[in-house]
Amino acid sequence: MTLSIKEKIEQLRNAIQYHDRKYYVENNPEISDYEYDQLIKELKHIEELHPNLITPDSPTQRVGGEPLTHFSTIEHKIPMLSIDNTYSKEELKEFDRRIKRILGIDNDHDIEYVVELKIDGVAVSLFYEQGLFVRGATRGDGFRGDDVTANLKTVRQVPLRFEFSDKKQKIPSVIEIRGEVYLPNKEFQKLNEEKEEKGEPQFANPRNAAAGSLKLLDPRITARRNLRIFAYTIAYREGLELKTHAECLELIQKFGFPVNPYNQLRKNIEEVIQYCNEWDKRRRELDYMVDGMVIKVNSLDLYNRLGYTSKSPRWVISYKFQPEQAITKIEEIVVQVGKSGTITPVANLAPVQLAGTIVCRATLHNFDEIQRKDIRVGDHIVLQKAGEIIPQVVHALKEKRNGTEEIFQEPANCPSCNSVVKREGVYLRCYNSLCPAQTKRLIKYFANRNAMDIEGLGPALIEQLVDKNLLKDYADIYYLQYDDLVNLERMGKKSALNLIHAIEESKHRDLNRLISALGINNVGSHTAEVLAEHFDSLGALAKANQDELEAIYEIGPTIARSIAEFFHNKRIREIIEKLKAQGVNTQKLVTQKTGKNPKVSGKSFVITGILKKYSRNEAETLIKNLGGRVTSSVSKKTSYLITGEDPGTKLHKAKELNVQILDEEAFEKMISP
Repeated sequence: MTLSIKEKIEQLRNAIQYHDRKYYVENNPEISDYEYDQLIKELKHIEELHPNLITPDSPTQRVGGEPLTHFSTIEHKIPMLSIDNTYSKEELKEFDRRIKRILGIDNDHDIEYVVELKIDGVAVSLFYEQGLFVRGATRGDGFRGDDVTANLKTVRQVPLRFEFSDKKQKIPSVIEIRGEVYLPNKEFQKLNEEKEEKGEPQFANPRNAAAGSLKLLDPRITARRNLRIFAYTIAYREGLELKTHAECLELIQKFGFPVNPYNQLRKNIEEVIQYCNEWDKRRRELDYMVDGMVIKVNSLDLYNRLGYTSKSPRWVISYKFQPEQAITKIEEIVVQVGKSGTITPVANLAPVQLAGTIVCRATLHNFDEIQRKDIRVGDHIVLQKAGEIIPQVVHALKEKRNGTEEIFQEPANCPSCNSVVKREGVYLRCYNSLCPAQTKRLIKYFANRNAMDIEGLGPALIEQLVDKNLLKDYADIYYLQYDDLVNLERMGKKSALNLIHAIEESKHRDLNRLISALGINNVGSHTAEVLAEHFDSLGALAKANQDELEAIYEIGPTIARSIAEFFHNKRIREIIEKLKAQGVNTQKLVTQKTGKNPKVSGKSFVITGILKKYSRNEAETLIKNLGGRVTSSVSKKTSYLITGEDPGTKLHKAKELNVQILDEEAFEKMISP
């Protein structure tokens, strides 16, 4: 029996959702990455041929096509209040006694608790209607949070729709699930290594990295951060009867969410304390940060009887672990220079054992941080690891000072080239384009796999080549000869030949890779893709002025100014000529696909009011599938405002800016073949 197109699409979506759950939730994949990619590819192909069949819950719609201009605010149906903290076993026992006093229960009576790991991440709320994910928000102030729906869709563990193996299970008409979005330690380390490579400030800990990733306006960047989630409660529900919190967790898992596997049901507070002690010792076995345990009364009926204070629920409490710390001494403070000239202070320490490793260095982040914490050379300091990985100074032990400690002076000159440095916010920057430290960082960035991808040209070799004056800039890479390489330390005939081959191969990278590799301030891989879509060659980009650049969607004044200043630099123009002379491709190789509707393709749309034929999501998806863009606010770059019933202030703004206004009928005519 031949399947209809609609049936085939549904079959593919179900298969992808099934394998998403197996891979991301159950950690038990049944097919290879290649086979999974083929399913996605086939679904995308069919949807491109039949855009009217694309729905918001399709796996192809996880990553939005366009960045937001701002986050709107969502009011929580049930406030997301904070949880009271405890730090000792006696405080946990007092929590148990307090509950019994409120309920009028004898102290000898046991109360059942669910004990969960306290994931050190970002609390979020996810709203589902008829089993479909419709919106998600951050905690915010507890009463209102930011709408991060687009970014939460990129978290592959978040089901876009509920799917039950048990067909008898009733799907609630409305349900709100809450969870903790987090960044695994390995992903945190990878992200900070990338930031270090670019000479950018690093995240202090995985929680900050997760929060920053959720608040990115471009969901495509969020998607690359590999965020994860553990769901931990049902905050609101309609048409669903539940008696215990343990039932809630079981049902959440059936919906397709990951629930932390170490949650435990304990019959009394003594068993709770025993379990907390167990995980205080075991927490470093995990690849994600936990900073304690959360203890919840299991009975939902007792939730209602216990109620809330003005700040927190009475039926839950957290038990915080003491962070593993070490005391050591700062022997000296040095500064390092990033590829963009950012100067960062680093503390060299007396070696100390911390969380399983010997630590000799710790980041101090910036010079304002040194001043704020009053950290001095010679200080004894308390040290801990962010994300169990990055050593950081918590505070100085001022009581141990003996008068020999020295206040670290903010440098006036670059430690590498001695040029005068300038302050930008909390950071110092060296602007000498010939600075050896920056040269090494720039070449390393140019050669990395996300840019020109020159295999074999690693940091140690770059150090040698710059120190021996064989490389003065990244264009010199293409002038290297076999004889320059073969006698270098840790190089031989085979390694030298392989590198020459890799350098030659890199000449044929596409334009966006070259733009990204150049090291233009504020221009990463995504912005490079945007620029490569707009310009056919590096020469055309170099000739664009700031106004022309600002006219490009997603390119704001700061990025436009960085690009214009970069190509205005005489030395940069000379380096680009050297690249061209050696045959490095500076043209766009991949032709951009044309839109499916020339009236819509490349245009920017804003929607206001209630449409009769389409939901807001359906209209937005339709525009995107026809090659257009949808933004949340009206600006001078907006092509059309689509208005439904009860339009808001966007209509007034569009009239002020002379933006063309379409009612629903005019929009229908525009998109019709």
